[in-house]
Amino acid sequence: MIVTAVPSSETAFTLTSDLHTAVSDQSPDFGGDGLGPMPSELLLWSVAACFGQAIRYVAARRRQPITDLSLEVSGVKDAKIFCFGEIVIRVSASSPQELLESIVNIAGRYCFVTNSLSTPIRVEVASVEPVQKIPL
Repeated sequence: MIVTAVPSSETAFTLTSDLHTAVSDQSPDFGGDGLGPMPSELLLWSVAACFGQAIRYVAARRRQPITDLSLEVSGVKDAKIFCFGEIVIRVSASSPQELLESIVNIAGRYCFVTNSLSTPIRVEVASVEPVQKIPL
């Protein structure tokens, strides 16, 4: 999986993957134009979407309908080291509590994003030389 990011304004980036394009920017509070969600918001969006999809997957496999599913994901920032110190996922649905808890516990195994965040992961940053344009 590859995502590219190209500046689209002084503070925003256009993000592209195989099928989709989105814009990420800083909020005006942080000097941006607010043209899209901040990267930290995108991370929380990813947690919510991934965990929600995992819940639906587990519920479907168990043939247990989950209705009115809603997730709220909050992140507590540690500004000293520029990271989230804690991410909390609150799940609600119109399903029996015992059933929902069982499905949520299993769903945790199937969420690529939360599994990646809770496991030590190597992040490599490499700079590459710019492509030289050949004059015509």
